[in-house]
Amino acid sequence: MGSVLWVLKSGKKVHGKVLGLYPYYVEIDLSSGEGLCTCSKGGNCEHVEAVRRAYENGAYFSEDSKLAEVNPEAVVWDFLIEVPTLAVEVSVKELISALKRDESGSETARLFFRTMELIELSGRKEYLHVLEEAFEEFTRVFPDYPLTERIGMELEALKGRARKAL
Repeated sequence: MGSVLWVLKSGKKVHGKVLGLYPYYVEIDLSSGEGLCTCSKGGNCEHVEAVRRAYENGAYFSEDSKLAEVNPEAVVWDFLIEVPTLAVEVSVKELISALKRDESGSETARLFFRTMELIELSGRKEYLHVLEEAFEEFTRVFPDYPLTERIGMELEALKGRARKAL
């Protein structure tokens, strides 16, 4: 089924992102109960139901704005960046998911950089071991990717700063 990464209520709609085989985006019309999903089923699927359950359980952000309708993920990240510890948890989940499916390495590299910045911002150094393990896998899959070396250098620098902070 996958894991609900985030849920946002905006007006009469609920938007969500679910990490499954791929990341799927969900939209639920609260007026009609109809759901839309970017998975191959396209409609009221297990991803829609997972987002609906998260919403019904109160696990959502709420924002009524035009941006929330057009780009709910941007609005969610505005909320998350205000709580860096939560932002790190979301970013790590997304990174691990991307590492399993990203054939080019591009999305995973972007998520490494974002996650490292969030770890530094939040002070959540306990996630460094997760990044180290993810980087080992990334290096195995993408040994010749141009950013592999840079990610490794930045990860080592982050670990060095974390040691000094102890």
